[in-house]
Amino acid sequence: MMEKMGMSLQQAGYDVTVIGYPAKSLKVWPGIRVISLPAFARLSTGRIKARWTVLIKAWQERPDFFIFTTHELMGTALLLKIFSNTTLVYDVRENYYRNIRYSEAFPRILRLPLAAMVRFKEKLLAPMIDHFLLAERAYEKEFRFHRGGWTVIENKAVGIEPLARKRGERRLLFSGTLAVSTGVFRAINLAILMHQQDPKVTLTIAGYAASRQVQEKLAGLAQVHSWITLVGITELVSHEVIVQRIHESDLALVAYPPAHHTEGSRPTKLYEYLSAGLPMIIEGHWPWATEFTYCQPFIITDYERPDIQNLMPQWDQGHFYPVPAKDVTWADEAAKLLKALAGSEAK
Repeated sequence: MMEKMGMSLQQAGYDVTVIGYPAKSLKVWPGIRVISLPAFARLSTGRIKARWTVLIKAWQERPDFFIFTTHELMGTALLLKIFSNTTLVYDVRENYYRNIRYSEAFPRILRLPLAAMVRFKEKLLAPMIDHFLLAERAYEKEFRFHRGGWTVIENKAVGIEPLARKRGERRLLFSGTLAVSTGVFRAINLAILMHQQDPKVTLTIAGYAASRQVQEKLAGLAQVHSWITLVGITELVSHEVIVQRIHESDLALVAYPPAHHTEGSRPTKLYEYLSAGLPMIIEGHWPWATEFTYCQPFIITDYERPDIQNLMPQWDQGHFYPVPAKDVTWADEAAKLLKALAGSEAK
């Protein structure tokens, strides 16, 4: 919200206020007002209270545009529109139905009813939305409630420049959301095999794990394997720290297991690694894998049955990024954002 959308809007002349979940550290951006919500657990009354806090803060601001990034604020947005007639823009960051139903974020017994309730709410309240921003190209097919008007604005990289890397360095990176569904433990298993082949191999895991079980398992693995470094884990990690870790790494692990809720996704870290010129180990089934073959950023393997004997030589001998990756930065998306808002205002 801040570094991409907020800055783009502020630089275009908008008066911007950002309301959101607090980060451990937050860079101050000139011209943008920040209101941090109190911290709350995934399942808690604080999460419900936060919606009313946002409504009160937004009512005090009386914005021309209210851009909200979660289905949880749809009711808040509706009340704001009724009483202030503000233009509503729903920034669809995830396919919430699939994420709730197929990931481990919620207890199994709650997943289907929660997912169904969220999708019903989205369809019911969709007519009040002036414009939809879709974070994935696949959402154009996966959703049917945005037909009144939408723009695909992908979460591409910002603030990451490519750096030259020395051959022979063995620093692995796994960054982003830490969960079984994002492949963090598949990545660790592969890293362990690589470390057995070459003790110089190290792994940094940087991100936030919402599940206490995942937090504890990661802590235990890091205690057993001293060459694994944990960054964040129990708390949010600023984008500035993630960028630093990307620049300090030599190879990234993109290890999502096949799943209904990620099959059409292009993770943000894909664009960040491409922008930084950081090689990646991926599986070949991803539909976007062939799109970037021209810049040779990938080592292809099967995370369940990796061919370590061949993987390590590929890392040493690979000619990664003979040309830079194209169309992976936020600049083009910013232009689309401004055009979408101008069109929504015209309505």
